[in-house]
Amino acid sequence: MTMDLRITQRIFNIWSEFHPNPSNRLAIIGGPITSDDNLLYKMKNVDLSINGVGEFALVALFQKNLSIIKQNLKASKDPKWKFDLFSSIPGASFKQLNKISSNPKISPTENKWFATTSGFPHKLKSYKDYKTARIFVETLRGCSNFRRTGLKIKDTELCMNNQCNICRKENFKTQMNCPIQIPPGCGFCSTINEFGHPKSRDISTLITEIKTLIEMGVTRIVLGGPGFLDFHREDLIPGSLINPSFPEPNYESLELFINQLVSMDKIKNHEVQLFIENVKASLCTNRALDIIAKIPKAIFSIGCETGSKEFSNLLGRPGSPDQTFDAVSRAIERGIRIHVYFIHSLPGDNEKYTKETLELLNKFSNLGIDKITIYKYQELPGSPFYQISRSLIHFNKKTIKNFNKIKRFVINYNRSQKQKMLGKIVKVFLSEANMLNPKDAIGWILEGGPKITVKNAAKYIGNFYDVQISSVISDRLVEGTIIN
Repeated sequence: MTMDLRITQRIFNIWSEFHPNPSNRLAIIGGPITSDDNLLYKMKNVDLSINGVGEFALVALFQKNLSIIKQNLKASKDPKWKFDLFSSIPGASFKQLNKISSNPKISPTENKWFATTSGFPHKLKSYKDYKTARIFVETLRGCSNFRRTGLKIKDTELCMNNQCNICRKENFKTQMNCPIQIPPGCGFCSTINEFGHPKSRDISTLITEIKTLIEMGVTRIVLGGPGFLDFHREDLIPGSLINPSFPEPNYESLELFINQLVSMDKIKNHEVQLFIENVKASLCTNRALDIIAKIPKAIFSIGCETGSKEFSNLLGRPGSPDQTFDAVSRAIERGIRIHVYFIHSLPGDNEKYTKETLELLNKFSNLGIDKITIYKYQELPGSPFYQISRSLIHFNKKTIKNFNKIKRFVINYNRSQKQKMLGKIVKVFLSEANMLNPKDAIGWILEGGPKITVKNAAKYIGNFYDVQISSVISDRLVEGTIIN
């Protein structure tokens, strides 16, 4: 999943020290980083890069050709066997004689497997902590936000904005094509480049997968996707879903899905926690929030990124910061817990925009949201901002000072929210020993929240216990004691 080239190079270099013979190893990489066309030149130890849809490549590798791979990894003395294999893998790129060859990609629209198959949940047993880890269940792929950044990218012209207005009109229909070829989507995001417009999975396949996970003992499930409220919204219109606001959510499909989830005993009795990752504020109608609120102790994350309406529009965001604040306010009224995401050091950010972000952060703090997450912008291969003009990420001293104020505000706010947990009794799964004090255990709070170190609990690792929170160690860690 990584987009960090340096970290990825370090991982592969360390791995290669244990597997020094190129003939007897196979290194494969996927995820956002593979949108870099020159990746295989930068990562010499990687054999195969798979960009975009990966299911067909994985099936071709590990179902159809697994015996060939095993045989050659054990006995081959010549790495050329890999090239014969790779030439048949859909969407694969590989280096041969210092030249990169790429096989035709599978179009996301052709990937019927994704929508109708319940995946391979039993493979999770390969991870020893699968019962307590957050397990990501992909509800949909692709994004409906076909607005575009108004910032100057690479050597293209500046977005014509008012003169063109293709991406800015309320009821735009022609935004599939930009006169100056600016890619669609938020400037910092590569989702549309990777997967195009939204495609949802069948409800029956999702229910089967989630039931299987629960039967396996999984306790924390993330309903994931670039925008959960896009779920089956594509069914409401002819053609592709490329508008982040219209039509409204597919209430019938949302309600059918969530009603089936909350009818499962372990979810209904809150022995399993559901998290919803990523909702668009532009789709947070009261009716949609009412449906989400049916989930016991419901919680979702929502991107805001900046407090500036002007900058949000320039970034190509699907909605304004005011829309996000309003959506969060109405969600909290319904008892839904919220994580709000921001990004600092984005291309084009400035002193005015950062001041507006600080003002909005103060407003969010007054709502008492569960957590604020702040990321530093990192260039993402395949995004409109990839290899953007350096001038857009050069900031003056006052702007940098505001970035630091934003970071401090978030750290202090999150720590203050942990202070409110003092004395609270929470259900905790003890997952591992505390490396700094081996008699203590590190645990995960079932309903979500910070990591917790539990005193004198290492001997109880592997089970749930009621724990009373006694102190706050940092903005990410609290301490507690088993009470029964």
